[in-house]
Amino acid sequence: MITAKPVVKNKFWILRENDQKVGSVESNGNGFLVRMYNQESQFKTIKTIKNRTDISFEDAPERKRAQGFEVNGFLTDTKPHNAVYNVKHRLPLFTKKTKSKSWYAAGYYQITINGTTEVHFCPKLILLQRYNYRGPVHEPDGFYYK
Repeated sequence: MITAKPVVKNKFWILRENDQKVGSVESNGNGFLVRMYNQESQFKTIKTIKNRTDISFEDAPERKRAQGFEVNGFLTDTKPHNAVYNVKHRLPLFTKKTKSKSWYAAGYYQITINGTTEVHFCPKLILLQRYNYRGPVHEPDGFYYK
């Protein structure tokens, strides 16, 4: 049985079989593109994929919401200290402690590390400086894959 685990709600899934990645499903303008075992198939709806293939779709897990802490309108995972807005890079930055020298970026970011793209919440600034990223966005569903 092949399981589709959601990455971006209603837009992108990773296909796994026996805990091994075997492909992906992504939403595009014509429906859904299934890439599996070096083949591509186009389907109009998720229901069609379920009926014609051996793929079962998991529900998206409930995401934990931050407790209302914000920096420039973007959520943070802890109470922010030393909040600033970096104009050059357009990043809402903060530290987790008053005397800390580690800076974090508020909000959600899509970061590509060694060819793998993942969504991170409040990553360290150094991570954004070292790797390609997109963001910030207010919700993780704000990203789309093309």
